[in-house]
Amino acid sequence: MNNKKNTQNNILIIGSIIFVTIAVIVFVISLSLLNNGRDGDSSSNGQAESSSAISESSSIAPQSSSDAQESSSQAPESSSLTPQSSSKTPESSSQTPQSSSNAQGSSSKTPQSSSSSVEMSRAQVVLENARLLIGTPFKDGGEDKDGFDSSGFIYYVMRESGFITCPRNIVEQSKMGVIHEFDELEVGDALFFSNEIGGSPNFAGFYSGDGKMIGCIITSSFEGVVEVNIMNNYYSSHFVAGVGIG
Repeated sequence: MNNKKNTQNNILIIGSIIFVTIAVIVFVISLSLLNNGRDGDSSSNGQAESSSAISESSSIAPQSSSDAQESSSQAPESSSLTPQSSSKTPESSSQTPQSSSNAQGSSSKTPQSSSSSVEMSRAQVVLENARLLIGTPFKDGGEDKDGFDSSGFIYYVMRESGFITCPRNIVEQSKMGVIHEFDELEVGDALFFSNEIGGSPNFAGFYSGDGKMIGCIITSSFEGVVEVNIMNNYYSSHFVAGVGIG
């Protein structure tokens, strides 16, 4: 009886040991599987985290590039200052014409500052108007650009020069201003001559200086408005009067 009990006890012990061993083995296997699962999860998580890190880092790149774009977009703003600053240049340069216009204004005042020069220019105007008519033919009784006689030429030039009270008759013309002698002639003076020495005037002209006269006269080569030299005995001896225009 005792042997049977011992045998049964041994079987129970062995069975328990086997059971415990199997249980331990199962526990170890389960634990290892559990650890492997955790490692797999952690690795997958690590991969996910690394991939997310990569994606995050890659997502940062566009942000940095967008920042670069923003900074580059800011660059035109700073560069846009150049036209603004350069736009000030025309403003400053636009002041130059004002100063130059002032200079012109001051220069334009020069003729006005001297009334004597204006008075002197009256004779010059007469002379220039006479010079413009050189080549106009002689016409008996004429007093326009189609043709002149001697007194008609004086009449036309004087009236064109502002002397609207100039008479038409040559004798009256020879008395219309300050009388100058032959050696006292001034540029622009109206000169009067007679075909007969000591007679009344019957042809005339304007003294142009340097011993010359512009008049509507009859010469051996031309009949009409011409410039001639009066520094010879004929003109000096047939001279009647000079009339000062100024």
